[in-house]
Amino acid sequence: ELPIVKSKYIPDCVIGRTKVWRKGKETITDPNSLFPKDTLQYYIRDYSTENQSWSSKIFHLISRLTVFTVGMGCKFFLKGINTTVLHGEKHLEAALSRPSSQPLISVFNHNSCFDDPGLMGGILSVSQLADYKGMRWSIAASEVIYTTKPLSQFWALGKVVPVVRGWTPKQPAIDFLIERLNEGAWVNIFPEAKVIDKHFDGVYKWGVGRLMAECRTTVPIFLPIYHVGMNRVLPNPQIPGEGQPMVIRPGNLVTVCIGEPVDLTDALQKAAKLSEQESWAFITQEIQASMQKLEVKARDLHKADLLNWLKRWHDEKEVYFHLLT
Repeated sequence: ELPIVKSKYIPDCVIGRTKVWRKGKETITDPNSLFPKDTLQYYIRDYSTENQSWSSKIFHLISRLTVFTVGMGCKFFLKGINTTVLHGEKHLEAALSRPSSQPLISVFNHNSCFDDPGLMGGILSVSQLADYKGMRWSIAASEVIYTTKPLSQFWALGKVVPVVRGWTPKQPAIDFLIERLNEGAWVNIFPEAKVIDKHFDGVYKWGVGRLMAECRTTVPIFLPIYHVGMNRVLPNPQIPGEGQPMVIRPGNLVTVCIGEPVDLTDALQKAAKLSEQESWAFITQEIQASMQKLEVKARDLHKADLLNWLKRWHDEKEVYFHLLT
C-alpha cells in the first residue's frame, strides 16, 4: 500500500495505493463489491429480464423503490418547501429521450452536499424518477459516505458508487462508470471533486475526460448543468472544523440552467493524437470551458428569477405562503 498519504479533503483519513482508511477503519472502494452477481446487466434499459434470478429481481425491486422514494422526497424539499426554477428543460428532455444505446454524461457544479440526490428531485418528473433504469449513475467520496457496509449498500441501491479522491482517473469508480456508459447509461459527475460555495477557480479533475475518451460505443452526449442556490437549501460549513449541517432549510430559490448538449467529436479526434493523460486533460478543459460559459448565463438568470420571486411576494401579498414555495 505504500506510499500512504494523508487525505487533503478529510481529517483522520489516509490513502494507500489500493485501500483507504478513515479513523483506522477501511472504507469501501470497489463499486462491483456492492452489487450481487447477476445484477448489473439488468440495469441496461433494453436488457431482457426473461432469465433474471429471483435474488436479482428482489435487488432491483429495492433499487427501484429507493430511487423513487428518495427522488420524491427530494422533490418535496426542492419544489414543495423551496422554489426551483428550471431553464433549458427541453435539453434535458431530449437527452433523456435518446436511443437506448446512446450514452449520456451530465456535469453539475458542486454547490452543496445535497446537490445529488436533491436536484434530481427538482429537475426530473415523477415518471422519470420512477424509471430507475434510466436514472443516472453517479459517484461519491469513499472516505465520506462509504464507511460502513449497510450505508454503502443504500447508496448502491440508489446507483451511486464510491470514488477515491487522491487516486488517479485510473481507478475502480471510473472503470465502473465507463462500463455503464458503454451500455448506454446516464452518468452524472461533479468534476470539481468538492463542494464550492461560490465561483470555482480551480481545474476540473480528469476523470470526466477519461469517461468521455474511453467510451467505445459512440460519442456520449455531454449535457452541462449549472445551478445556483443549493447552498442555501443545505448550507456548507463556514469555518474550519465546523460540522456539516444536516437540516434542509425552507423558503429558498434555486435556479437550474441546463445548457444545450455539446458535441465533443472534434475534441475527441484531437485528443486521440495526444498521450493518454494529455487527452484526458484536453477533453476536461473543453468540458470546463462549456461549464464556465453556462455559469455566466445561470447567474444572470438567477438574479432575474430572484427579482420575479420577490415581486410575486409583494404583488400577491401572501408572504407566508410564498416563503414556503
